[in-house]
Amino acid sequence: MQREPHQKVNQFALPHGVGGRVVGWLMAAFNADMERSAVNAVALSGGESVLEIGFGPGVGIRTLTKRLPRGFVAGVDPSDVMVQQATRRNRVAIGRGQVELRQATASTLPWEAERFDAVVSVNNVQEWPSLPGDLQEVWRVLRPGGRLAIAVHAWVAKYAKDRGEPQRPWDEHIAGALRATAFSDVVTRRGRAMSGRALYLTARKRSAA
Repeated sequence: MQREPHQKVNQFALPHGVGGRVVGWLMAAFNADMERSAVNAVALSGGESVLEIGFGPGVGIRTLTKRLPRGFVAGVDPSDVMVQQATRRNRVAIGRGQVELRQATASTLPWEAERFDAVVSVNNVQEWPSLPGDLQEVWRVLRPGGRLAIAVHAWVAKYAKDRGEPQRPWDEHIAGALRATAFSDVVTRRGRAMSGRALYLTARKRSAA
């Protein structure tokens, strides 16, 4: 991602440089419980292929590899610093071919259609520029019947790039976008996380008739 020298970029949106490495350590500590919640929500049996969007320092990737002893884990993140941290944290699984990490975003997922049984996203949906377009890309890489879990801090709603109507609760906006993308079984839940109020959403790609 190119930017002008004077342009400031939110470290939590796109960790970079020395500050980005510090942010990665903070994410590893304070997002771990939300990562576990998202992984639990997709109800894995051990042999699935799962994609994490915005894997950050790689804590969720490591959790997924433990849950998928016979499966495959992939991830995308736009930050080269996060790719480096996640690669170090998961180097053994990467070395044996169980994990594949790429520098990319939800808008352009570098895998073929219907590649994954599940997709998880933790604390990055606020950075997706277009929920309809990005959810369509998630839909594309999910197999019929595949599951999606989104976990995000409630307090980042005011920073979301696709906020929807300001008077409408943000989780309702996300749920509406999921249904408009033809996801079914959409469930929203509000709860607590170590770092504050959180929103949890799950959905499923309809199976072929």
